[in-house]
Amino acid sequence: MIKVFVYGTLKPGEVNYHVCDRWVIETCPAIAFGTIYQLPFGYPAMVAGGRNLVQGVLLSFADSAILQELDEFEQHDPNLFQCYFPELSLDAHQYERQAIAVHNPKGVSLGSAWAYLMTSTQVQQINGVWVPSGDWRSIEF
Repeated sequence: MIKVFVYGTLKPGEVNYHVCDRWVIETCPAIAFGTIYQLPFGYPAMVAGGRNLVQGVLLSFADSAILQELDEFEQHDPNLFQCYFPELSLDAHQYERQAIAVHNPKGVSLGSAWAYLMTSTQVQQINGVWVPSGDWRSIEF
């Protein structure tokens, strides 16, 4: 079973869920320790760790090929990135897939899952705005 924690546009009901919906065999509300930021591109980034909680969904997949699909999807559009940050290196500001601990909303461990993350430095360089609630859709930009 492949598990992926999603916190933005890949969540069920969001604009990019179609990228993986045909592969999903189970969904479960989930939380993870980290901080979520709204990026100027219209989607969020998560930095793992700390005491804040990020609200998301744990997606389960039977086929590991989904990871290649998601790895390709989780890259910034070069033209959009260049439009906003012509002085920055695109390669240095991409998401990285990492394993993180995930819990249900009551705090019970759901084990480890993949998540697409950035570092604090990356988020600062591309003007990420902290989302205090941990829920990407809780603020309008």
